[in-house]
Amino acid sequence: MRIATLVFAALMATAVAVSAQTPFIAVYFDPGHSLESKDCPGVGPDYLYVAGINLNTFVTGAEFAIQYPPAIMWLGDQDTPPVVVGTTPAGISMGWTLPQNGYTPLSLCKVAIFWQCSGCMDPYLNNQVKVVPNPNTAFLGITDYPQFNLIPVVGLTSYICASVPAEETTWGQVKALYSE
Repeated sequence: MRIATLVFAALMATAVAVSAQTPFIAVYFDPGHSLESKDCPGVGPDYLYVAGINLNTFVTGAEFAIQYPPAIMWLGDQDTPPVVVGTTPAGISMGWTLPQNGYTPLSLCKVAIFWQCSGCMDPYLNNQVKVVPNPNTAFLGITDYPQFNLIPVVGLTSYICASVPAEETTWGQVKALYSE
């Protein structure tokens, strides 16, 4: 009986840990969905990759919009599901004919862009590429399968020419931060 109780407790702890993962949609600068910041490479064409992460369900649809900064110009959405209404800058609703696996990173679309900057200087420092709710429906999220529930997700922000502000300091000032 004691072993069964321990096994049940371990399974419940695992379920709580898995359910604590926040589902989100983000824009990436690489097809492997790992780079959320990039320096401006110079004027020319390129791609962004939009993915849903930690969705933890089978997915039949997604809805979001992307706010593009001055450093890039949107050209078009590619590799979208079979059913699409709208565009990523104006708000996009998309659906698949068969449920997609949201237990792994789910590629939602590829976005063709044109870089309009030639280096990381003002006004291109800290340009944000934001995933926001679809302005037509005010929803940012997915539809699960088989219940077809609307599940809200978090929209992440990616950065172009991200900078970290720094100040000059002394070792004494750094040590003072950790003194009791």
